[in-house]
Amino acid sequence: MSIWLIAASAAGIAADGPLPTALPDQGQIERRLDEEIVVTGQRPTFKTDVVQVGAFRNQAILDTPASIAVIPRALLDAQGAIGLEEALRNAPGVTQQATSPTTSNNFVSRGVLMNARTNYRLNGALQIINLSPVPIENKQRVELLKGVSALYYGLATPSGIVNVVAKRAGDRPVTSLYINGDAEGSVGAGFDIGRKFGSDERFGVRINSYSAHIETPIDGVNGHRYLASGAFDWQASDRLSLKFDIEHYRRATDEPGGIALAAFRLLDDIPDPHSRYAPSNAPYRTWSTNALGRADYALGDAWSLRAELGLAQSRRQRSRADFSFTSAATVESGAGRIAGNYTADQEYRNEYVRTEIAGKLPTFGIEHELLFGFARNRQIQEEQNQRSYAPVAQNFYDPRRIAFDSLTFTTTRVLPRSVNIDTGFYMLDIAHVGEKLLLIGGVRRVLYDTKDSTGDYRMKAWTPTGGIVFKPTPRSSLYFTYIEGLESAGTAPAGTTNEGDILRPVLSKQIEAGGRIEVAGALASLAYFHIDRGLGYINDANIYVVNGTAIHEGVEASLQGHVTPQLSVALSGQYLKATQQETGVATQEGKRIDNTPRWAASLFAEYHPPILPDLGVNAGLYYTGLRYADALNAYVMPAYTTYSLGANYRLTLSNDRAVMLRVNGDNLTNKRYWSTGGAVFYVGLARQVRFSASMDF
Repeated sequence: MSIWLIAASAAGIAADGPLPTALPDQGQIERRLDEEIVVTGQRPTFKTDVVQVGAFRNQAILDTPASIAVIPRALLDAQGAIGLEEALRNAPGVTQQATSPTTSNNFVSRGVLMNARTNYRLNGALQIINLSPVPIENKQRVELLKGVSALYYGLATPSGIVNVVAKRAGDRPVTSLYINGDAEGSVGAGFDIGRKFGSDERFGVRINSYSAHIETPIDGVNGHRYLASGAFDWQASDRLSLKFDIEHYRRATDEPGGIALAAFRLLDDIPDPHSRYAPSNAPYRTWSTNALGRADYALGDAWSLRAELGLAQSRRQRSRADFSFTSAATVESGAGRIAGNYTADQEYRNEYVRTEIAGKLPTFGIEHELLFGFARNRQIQEEQNQRSYAPVAQNFYDPRRIAFDSLTFTTTRVLPRSVNIDTGFYMLDIAHVGEKLLLIGGVRRVLYDTKDSTGDYRMKAWTPTGGIVFKPTPRSSLYFTYIEGLESAGTAPAGTTNEGDILRPVLSKQIEAGGRIEVAGALASLAYFHIDRGLGYINDANIYVVNGTAIHEGVEASLQGHVTPQLSVALSGQYLKATQQETGVATQEGKRIDNTPRWAASLFAEYHPPILPDLGVNAGLYYTGLRYADALNAYVMPAYTTYSLGANYRLTLSNDRAVMLRVNGDNLTNKRYWSTGGAVFYVGLARQVRFSASMDF
């Protein structure tokens, strides 16, 4: 089946019956996600056969010339995941930077920061804004396409693209009610309903809703969140299909307070993870709405058209509180102060449009899968008023209660409105030379416009892509790719002098070579990568700059799926060498890039005893190696390992009803570790125990 030919029928959430040995080769049928096809008598697997991200949408993973981590619903459920942080811990080397794990996620992959406004996608398409934590209750899977992704996505950092795929209505009706909570006192409830209806079941609807009260292990940090979403499908004719997704989610918590780099440098031990330094009721509030429409029209058996239109809006009220000691002499007593700011009017909007024509063209025994497209992303950041407050006395070891209303705001910094427009024209050819060889070539014409208070700026570039996939056997593949891309040099992070400033784009280059092989019921992968990009770091004046070259190279390996009928695993590891070059600073040259672990690994396994197959027991290990906190490698964030345990039991009732009970514990040894690096540091969460119960009708 062509990887580009677009469906005229909606993908389902589940289908009974045996797994087909071959997929139909028709232009009007879209390849289903692997977890949408249920093999009778077997449990869902951690293994993935199909990817949904970017230009690789609906392509067999063995044919995909890139390193992709896919976290399917079965794995998310087994781990009791409640957000992207729990999902992406299955992709080693993913760390966080300069944000609290209780408020938002600022991920780093392959040692490169993921831009919150360009590197997150809904259904492989719409740029969603990750300043508000992305919910996963209504998602079927989470994917991380690692490295440069310029051909399809335009400007994005070469860390990777996080793609969240929405649940959709399928052949089987879905009615699920669930509750969950944790030992801290959090409690939530939601429902998931999916149906197909109408003549020939041409309409599909999937509705999800969730609401929760949040408690965290950090003293006095709590709040609430809720989600409402709908995924709608209409098979309008044999040739035309329409899809529409909309979701709205809110989250309100308190800011826990971070530790400024100046204070971090004076610490010998990792602080108490329960401590809150920020004022009480210091708000962190987010509101997000994402809407995405898509139309597919089959021109025949070989060619099709696709059009997509989307809007992502996010609003945030953010307070910051960074602790620093009064002086080095007060470290023992803990005497210090907090300082920070409050921004009540952070508003962001992404406007998205894409059109494509795709199809097959056989020439001289070679079958070409061609894609021609146009995409435009318009990013808007409205003017913001950031109010700083006078430093307030605080004790590091015995934090006192400070009322947010008691703060004295002294200065206001205006962050001007900015508009970035990323326009791209692209083409891609995947040439099938026989059954074993795929040759890949493509190029994107980039037109990037920036409009802000300093004036207008336009950047033009051609970004090529080339690669080869060789399949020695039907169940194995080897690949090599070369990709160039433009990336935003990023936004100056919290705590820097130029916080909030957006830097000009820079060029990234990547080569990657890897291989995959199916082993029993699992997929094993191995990849080498080398990324050459502009170097961004915080200099001695606490200013975020781009100066010099960053070289990121390493090796990744993974094994995911059933290794026996009773044992499922998700194992992966990464070796990363990320160094600074051509900085012009002798003491910095050749040093490791800050917040980049040399080694990282995740190991997770679930076992179902043959004598009690409805019972599942699981365990996990997550390791992050030593990281440096600064560009000169003078200060260290030690390596750490956290452990998890879990169990689940499925109780079958009458009338096709079932109850699933789950319990999961994370960081069971109460390990103290630094969760994030950057200009501001946050301690990782203390031990957590989560539980859930769901009933399927």
